[in-house]
Amino acid sequence: MTETFVLVHGAWHGGWCWAAVINQLERLGDRAYAVDLPGHGMNRADRAKVTLDSYVNSVAEFIERRDLKNVVLAGHSLGGLTIPGVAAKIPARIKRVVWVTAMVALDGQPTIDAATTPLAAAIDSMPERSITIEMLGKEAIDGLTNDMAPGLKEYVMAALGPQPLAPLLAPVPMAPYFATGIPSSYVVCEDDHMPVGGAPNWHPYFSSRLRNPTLKFVKSGHEVMLTHPVECARALHELASGD
Repeated sequence: MTETFVLVHGAWHGGWCWAAVINQLERLGDRAYAVDLPGHGMNRADRAKVTLDSYVNSVAEFIERRDLKNVVLAGHSLGGLTIPGVAAKIPARIKRVVWVTAMVALDGQPTIDAATTPLAAAIDSMPERSITIEMLGKEAIDGLTNDMAPGLKEYVMAALGPQPLAPLLAPVPMAPYFATGIPSSYVVCEDDHMPVGGAPNWHPYFSSRLRNPTLKFVKSGHEVMLTHPVECARALHELASGD
């Protein structure tokens, strides 16, 4: 059975990061699309005006414009904040939602509490209200690239762009997504060393916030779609098929 995937990137990335996964999904007989969220990749929206709602609306409109149905909606990393909103907005078009080593919010809570995060105030005063990964320091860069070959690391670091702050400060409504009853899945990257919220692992720290998710495990670091695209595509395909 041919599956239809819409792939949502995470912080600093663009739709470009899914290229190899799309190639592999097509080899498996599926259709796959990657979006550029506002202010990312080829989407030249003003980063200072980007919000979580604009992320959600852009993906929902992408799906509606193409009249896509039975969509397997997958989000990587920060993309996990966008995908539940999309599913709640257009539930009749969504078959399954997959968090790919991605953030799962607590209902009504933001990713970053601006009141207790000094860096947030500094970013908020910048013209683009955005942050680069370099601003987070060596630990974040090492965590992001821990299993990359030198050439791939060089390419990825050159391709990453600024990340707008506002989506990280916005409360994320999860209850509307859970109310849809759309099945949830989580791709667990066993070597994900990207630091997050003081937790040692993305699984089960985030995955446990979902309701009865199906899990797939991949021996990979955080950037699974770039370092292990074959395994990432296979996991997505099997989750979509219910395997």
